[in-house]
Amino acid sequence: MSNSTSEFDYTVILCTAVVFGLPLALLIPGFSIWDVVPKIRVQRFHLLSQHLTWSVLNGAVIITVVVLFCLYLEFRKRILDAMTEEVFAVRQATIRTMEAENDRQAATIRACAELLDASSDHYENLVLLYDELRQRDRRRDHPPIIELESSEINF
Repeated sequence: MSNSTSEFDYTVILCTAVVFGLPLALLIPGFSIWDVVPKIRVQRFHLLSQHLTWSVLNGAVIITVVVLFCLYLEFRKRILDAMTEEVFAVRQATIRTMEAENDRQAATIRACAELLDASSDHYENLVLLYDELRQRDRRRDHPPIIELESSEINF
């Protein structure tokens, strides 16, 4: 919004009048928009001696608009290319980080597998030692068995 104290935006009013007025002007026979449009007098410069006609001015305006539009498209393309490069850079950094993380996790899994193998070996050794100690304890818990001969027992 403009900072003026006016309630109306004159450019919008003018554009609205032109947009709605042009089709209505076609309904009036013998009326031409060029009669209403103020004429621009182009003076020749002494260095450049050329005459400008409406078709040349219209062509120049169209060419200028097309060139400005192409420049706008080029700026948008460069902005999008920069954004795409940033996305690819982030993607590459993410891929490198994921590869490093995968390598770290693989190393951790190998270490855990080695620890599991070592702990299973220790467990087997402990089970074998437990069995061996239990067999030794059975021998010590019972007093030696003395077998009496039949001749010694007399009732």
